[in-house]
Amino acid sequence: MRMPAVSVVIPSYRGGRYLREAIDSVLAQTLEDWETIVVADGCEVDLSDIEQDARVRVVRQRNRGGSISRNVGIGHASSDLVAFLDDDDRMLPGRLLTQVEAMKDQSIGLCHTQFRVIDAEGEVIGLGESRESQYGDFLESYGAILLSSAMVRRSIIQEVGGFNPLFPIGEDLDLFYRVARESRLCFLPEVLNEYRVHGSNGWANSSSSSGQEIKMILSQHQMVAEARGEAQNLRAIRKGRKYVLPSRAQFALLAADQARARHEYREAFTSFGKAMLISPGPVSRVTLRAARRRRLERTTR
Repeated sequence: MRMPAVSVVIPSYRGGRYLREAIDSVLAQTLEDWETIVVADGCEVDLSDIEQDARVRVVRQRNRGGSISRNVGIGHASSDLVAFLDDDDRMLPGRLLTQVEAMKDQSIGLCHTQFRVIDAEGEVIGLGESRESQYGDFLESYGAILLSSAMVRRSIIQEVGGFNPLFPIGEDLDLFYRVARESRLCFLPEVLNEYRVHGSNGWANSSSSSGQEIKMILSQHQMVAEARGEAQNLRAIRKGRKYVLPSRAQFALLAADQARARHEYREAFTSFGKAMLISPGPVSRVTLRAARRRRLERTTR
């Protein structure tokens, strides 16, 4: 049996029309040599309609969470290239072909793209903020990758141990740190994915502490850097800790960004004010760094 060029992994615990839109976006790819593994994570609805295309398979399991679901999908993948897509997001038609071409460079372990933000009805409301990110950028709390836009070598994922189910929110960031430590990352600035903002987003509804998770991840990498005498990485980690926000402040900034994307500027200002009240120093540093980056991007266009 011939191996497909890429395996797409979609975990889903809800099914529904968003999952169908996600599958339709894969079916619309200009690259036709793919397989898709949908991991139904406790999802008991009938999904037989999405398996009408022989390239789409559904793997069912009890509800075990996103990390284990993705690991299960990776385990069923036939290709060494694995593209991730959340069940409420969508690919644009050229994504898989463009990434497969980029991944012909064997030094690249992960390739991700720019994305745009859509609302519950699929209308575009803004541009995402992914950017060129290597290991040092993550250590400085500056890396930015959307998992739904990422294609990763299965061999690298297995080498670093896959997704960690002990992180309820930061499992994607934790994986990015570990993959970036072991390989080069590639950023494609072309918009090739859509991230949906709606009332059921896991990030928006989570009560877990993402700030604590980031500190835990940095502590793990600090231990490695200390053991190996990596002075440059230790300096980057010390810098990165200054930009880690408490969860409430991070969620407030996220709400401000989403409101700004919807052009609801009063709500954006209110949410930003909440973030400043919660953690004025780190929020100021994060905001000033983002402003400098946007200004630099405008001058280099």
